[in-house]
Amino acid sequence: MSTVGDVLKALETIAPQRFAFPFDKVGLQLGDPSWTVRKASVSLDWSEGLCDFMDSNGSELAICHHPLIWEPLTTVTSNSRSGQIALRLLTSKRAFIACHTNWDSAVGGVNDALASRLGLKDVRAFGSASDVKQLKLVTFVPKEHAERLIDALSMAGAGSIGLYERCAFLSAGEGTFRPQEGSAPTIGSVGNTETVEEVRVEMVLRAEHKVGVINALKENHPYDEPAFDLYPIEPLPEQPAGRIGELPAGMPLAEFCALVDVQLGTKTLAWGAPKKTVRSVAVVGGAADGEWKNAKSAGADVFVTGEVKQNVALDAAESGIAILSSGHFATEQPGMEALTLRLRDTMPSVDWSLYVPEIGSGGRAF
Repeated sequence: MSTVGDVLKALETIAPQRFAFPFDKVGLQLGDPSWTVRKASVSLDWSEGLCDFMDSNGSELAICHHPLIWEPLTTVTSNSRSGQIALRLLTSKRAFIACHTNWDSAVGGVNDALASRLGLKDVRAFGSASDVKQLKLVTFVPKEHAERLIDALSMAGAGSIGLYERCAFLSAGEGTFRPQEGSAPTIGSVGNTETVEEVRVEMVLRAEHKVGVINALKENHPYDEPAFDLYPIEPLPEQPAGRIGELPAGMPLAEFCALVDVQLGTKTLAWGAPKKTVRSVAVVGGAADGEWKNAKSAGADVFVTGEVKQNVALDAAESGIAILSSGHFATEQPGMEALTLRLRDTMPSVDWSLYVPEIGSGGRAF
């Protein structure tokens, strides 16, 4: 029998929470990890319509793209729409998980699904990404024990740089110490000063792996009291959210807009010369008009997003890149379809359903 906790573990492989932007609220927002899940519903938004859908199919869990809880709560009452939904879910012992910018950024997520729906080829990531907090571990070990220790630290998460693993820098030197009463020295004896040829080992690690790496160090170092330091270093960007790819053949902007409308079932607003030939297309679903500059820098002829403010439309169009406002729901719903399929493959023990609101309701425009 699967639990909410099992679903959270599956989501961590599909859309790791570290991919989420710092401002975001993702993960379990209502419920208990121990609750049983036999049926679950996936939805772009939380709504009364979603709750009705869950009533009809017996879902015990909702996974939504948009978080139910955003600001710190002071009350959960029926005086707010989010409070009404929270009370309705909790009183029927139903859990709620938000999978937001982590699913935007993840491979196969919202923006990969949008790029696929538009028929883009040679798709690659671009644009804003969450920062990864990093540390550098420095420790000292006798030369003959260095390789074994590096292996253990690597297994615990240290030493990964891009597409390389088990990365370490070694420099030779001498260590000196005098064991005191009660110690169990690997080298030397109590009361005597010792000098040992040692290797300084340096490895980088994500801050989230700190505890595991320290435990691996202590368990695999030959000394009973190993010396080590952890230094904060410059963070690195995670998986970017945006995607850019190529159309099979160039086409006029007006023709591309018509294609977008057909593929997404929407009505697009476009800014740019209708006859301009476009081939390189950048996409970021939802409210992401601020990414147009990154799209332009990445070489896009046109940028597709869900919502575009008037001043942004003006700035983008006059800079030479066309920009499309194709609807928040229309640009993100393909990603929720993709998430439902991934969850069905990953957790077949749960009966997964996708909620699609009727046109004109549930945040879906017409």
